Amino acid sequence: MILFRPLIAVSPHVFAGAVALTYAWYLAQTPWRVSAAQFLSPLILIILVHLVVLALRGRLRPGFAGAVFGQAFLTSVAIMAVLIGGALFAPQPAQADVGEAVETLLIVVFCAAYIAMVMGVAALAIYLVYRFLMLFVGLFRDDGPKSRLFDVGGVVVCCLGLGVASLEGMPQGFSLSSTHEVTASHFVAKPTEDVWRVMGTATSPDFPLPGILAAFPRPVAVSTDEGVGLGANRRVLFEGREGAGALHLRVTERDAQRAVFTFLSDTTPYAGWIGYRQLTYTVVPEGAGTRLSVSLEFDRKLAPSWFFGPVMRGAAYLAADVLVRDVKERAERG
Repeated sequence: MILFRPLIAVSPHVFAGAVALTYAWYLAQTPWRVSAAQFLSPLILIILVHLVVLALRGRLRPGFAGAVFGQAFLTSVAIMAVLIGGALFAPQPAQADVGEAVETLLIVVFCAAYIAMVMGVAALAIYLVYRFLMLFVGLFRDDGPKSRLFDVGGVVVCCLGLGVASLEGMPQGFSLSSTHEVTASHFVAKPTEDVWRVMGTATSPDFPLPGILAAFPRPVAVSTDEGVGLGANRRVLFEGREGAGALHLRVTERDAQRAVFTFLSDTTPYAGWIGYRQLTYTVVPEGAGTRLSVSLEFDRKLAPSWFFGPVMRGAAYLAADVLVRDVKERAERG
């Protein structure tokens, strides 16, 4: 530990962040890379590093748990700010010749940014819960807890809780519901036959995407487009900083109101995060026009569910909404 003192003296946040990210990089080489362990357990190391720093500085006075949790939150926020900034402003290596080494570095930055976001949210929650408990204790004791055992217990309970939460998604751990479905719907001021005609051509990669999706792999071409009849194939090419690949879909159900595309294969960068199941177009007459809905069913591969569940549902909804709006605009233009 003496060897680490100079670095700790310069910046405990830098040291804690380096330890956590090095550990996360190690986990990224294992089957645990999609589990909550990849995203939550590094926070345990950050907390422990700040605890050791306080001990070396002789500051383990009553209330030190609050200082540890506060420092852990600041470290997580600093990591998140640096990595998200790098991920947002870095070029897309799949779309520019930046060299293999730089491309690998950008992929690492992009993945680490998500680890940092999960840690930041978790660290904030831990700190707020601790402050609430201290406020609650203060209702009964004006001076708060006098014993350091209260702080030791807080740190132990916190680390144990993070450890248990890290088991989600692991091969021998536990899993929460991972299948989701989102639906986007718009009214189209055209009859159903016009809507079906327009749907026979896939959405162009040139159709503007929401800005929030800019950092993700995006469609760049449609190599196969056989319409929306039963058995029709559609193949969409994607590129992003994580690489390139294709989604292959086929119409497996078709009637007067529905066309169901089943995903047959996925070689895009998304394949490691999400398992696409079906894409369903529903066309229903409504008044003088048509109600068009697009539903996307998928499996979430990443844990923890409390973070990636809402994130993936939100991103999936935006993608489905793009497909609906494209058909609506083309149909109404005539």
